[in-house]
Amino acid sequence: PWHVMIRFGKWDEILAEPMYTDGDVFPATIATQHYARGVAYASKGMVPEAEAEQALFKEALENPALAGRMMHNNFMYQDPAEGPSILNVNASILEAEIEYRRQYLAKENGDHYDFTAAFDELRRGVDLSLNLAYNEPWGQMQPVRHILGALLLEQGHVEEAEEVYRADIQLWKDNMWGLLGLKLCLEAKGASEEELAEVTALFNERSSRADIVPAKTCFCAQEALKESCC
Repeated sequence: PWHVMIRFGKWDEILAEPMYTDGDVFPATIATQHYARGVAYASKGMVPEAEAEQALFKEALENPALAGRMMHNNFMYQDPAEGPSILNVNASILEAEIEYRRQYLAKENGDHYDFTAAFDELRRGVDLSLNLAYNEPWGQMQPVRHILGALLLEQGHVEEAEEVYRADIQLWKDNMWGLLGLKLCLEAKGASEEELAEVTALFNERSSRADIVPAKTCFCAQEALKESCC
């Protein structure tokens, strides 16, 4: 359930889940759980706790029982030099989420901040995810572009965020999340009423059966939980 809970920002629920401990039986589950817990802590602004989970995540990747584990067409983990894997994508996301939150908190506190490393790591995560073998459903449940776009937009990088979302809805044809991101970008930059109305209508159509209509494309964006409705 970890990827679903990350997708919908269920941070407290992630942290409340009991830990799996049998590394021989659940090597991928344990690594994924530490990844999810790290993202949850980072999104809650608890950077030291997120860093501790990241260390446990990296330790879990060293488990020999992970060797050869597959999710459909993709390895759960292999050395990055040997090819793509789902947990390598997760590693990139977790590194970026923690670094982003460090800089976000520094900015809030009036200290020096620089989001460059966080955004560069998310761009790398996009590339890693796009190199995964075809799966149905996709091996990386939450497209990394949805994370990158949300955090770029949160920091006012509207033009790049728009490019990210346009690429996303081209790959995953007119998906609700990508359309939401594009809609937010068009609103932020003051796009023409005609273009905004067209994208909004398509988003409303795609989201009409959703149980939760999100406010952002990633709940790691700080206003996402407060603004989303059920």
